[in-house]
Amino acid sequence: MTGAPAGATGPDIAPLRQLAAVCAETGPLLTGPEAAAVASVARRLAEPQLRLAVGGRLNAGKSTLVNALLGQCLAGTGATECTRLVTWFRHGPQNRVRVVLRDGSEHQVPGAPGGGVPREPAALGSAADDIAELVVEAPNDALRQGFRIVDTPGMDSLSGLDEAALAALGRADALLYVMPHPGEGDQEALEALRRQAGQAVPAAAVLGVLSRIDALGRGGGDPWPTARRLAGRYAGRLSGLVADVVPVAGLLAQAVCCERYTEADTEAVRLLAARPAAELGEALYSADSFLSWSAGPLTAAERERLLSLLGRWGIQEAVNAYDGEPTSALLERLRTRSGVAALHERLREEFLDRADRLRAATAFRALHAVARTLPATGPADALHSALHRVGRHPVLRQAALAPALTAWASGRLPLDEEHAAALSSLARGATAAACLGLDPAASPERIAARAAEEARRWRLLEFQPPRLVGDHARAARELCEALYFTLRGPGPDAALGAEPDAAVRPGPLRGRGRRR
Repeated sequence: MTGAPAGATGPDIAPLRQLAAVCAETGPLLTGPEAAAVASVARRLAEPQLRLAVGGRLNAGKSTLVNALLGQCLAGTGATECTRLVTWFRHGPQNRVRVVLRDGSEHQVPGAPGGGVPREPAALGSAADDIAELVVEAPNDALRQGFRIVDTPGMDSLSGLDEAALAALGRADALLYVMPHPGEGDQEALEALRRQAGQAVPAAAVLGVLSRIDALGRGGGDPWPTARRLAGRYAGRLSGLVADVVPVAGLLAQAVCCERYTEADTEAVRLLAARPAAELGEALYSADSFLSWSAGPLTAAERERLLSLLGRWGIQEAVNAYDGEPTSALLERLRTRSGVAALHERLREEFLDRADRLRAATAFRALHAVARTLPATGPADALHSALHRVGRHPVLRQAALAPALTAWASGRLPLDEEHAAALSSLARGATAAACLGLDPAASPERIAARAAEEARRWRLLEFQPPRLVGDHARAARELCEALYFTLRGPGPDAALGAEPDAAVRPGPLRGRGRRR
């Protein structure tokens, strides 16, 4: 992924600057763990990169997807002790691994050849049970330009995640939730993850990934029609928990993105392409039939490599795409067929283009967590007051709607179809017009009028039982009012992080009744 996110040089949008000021003002008033926590938030606000967590159930293909996104095999794959550790990936001048222990101490070890997590757990220098997390550094362009990634251990609905994994999620700005074969268990696991993480990552900042679409085809058939239908179905079923579901052939994506595919592999594909289609189809019927295909043109070692590199469907795709052109042309076709190019685009739209807003929401949550631990003293009052002031900004009003989406997805928030659609737009819109369900070309006057209409409509729900409906309706109404007051001036395409136009201050929205 290329190109840095907007505001990648540090605090840019108003909430980031305001939160940095809150840290500077209140940090010196605190001592002990609270002072350290505020200092950590201040350092985080100065970082340019988005923090992206990758999570999912056991054996979902998370590490394979991490490698594909990074374009380098830095994450260990397979069911090893190393894949069960929280692992951060960040840009650095050399390949090395920092091992952070649960007692707070740490030490460095060399990375694997070529960079990344060592293949053997013994190379980490400590027992896995003593390790809180690994920090992998590598001179990697994706990590330098776009994001830091944290690969979390696999979870299941019974055991969930340990304290280290939950802490890592709490430090992330967005989440990729990886599903090999989506089912009811993934909705249950996602809801459990959000309960355990204490709403650490808003639903609007979660993107689902259907990671093994190559296993969906029947026989040698094309799996993409089925994959697209499944992705659409589960995007609807998981609405409120994920923003969307994107299908990917993870193994093929890793092969073509991580420079593991060589000219020798293209020669093997050429030899396969020269065989009759029926013979090759029979050989690719199963992994065992391909590995035992002694009458074919490849040696046992070549068959084993190609299968582990591309998978059965990937081999067939490579044969179908091969036309005698250079390897680079073949890889570009396979990259498109793997779905990783489309995933990069969705990552840009959902996360990188919204990086500053997501970072602001993370910092705001972290400072609120500090405020909750403080005794009722002067510093506590100062921090609460500052957060209340900053929290009025539409970016942070929007983040406050995340629990409403989750409650609606789980069936705890009864909303009719019209209100549910309006809630989704409010929680996920990147502009004032998008939040209010308007055309991007809508005039400032039209946007302000719609914001007023929506605020009044949500106000009516504030007095409806159950109380949960009223609480979330109030959050929606407050966002509509914030949009009315602060986003009218900059124009209909103003991003939520835009500064308000002080010259445009329409009169207050007036509603009836008062909160009971």
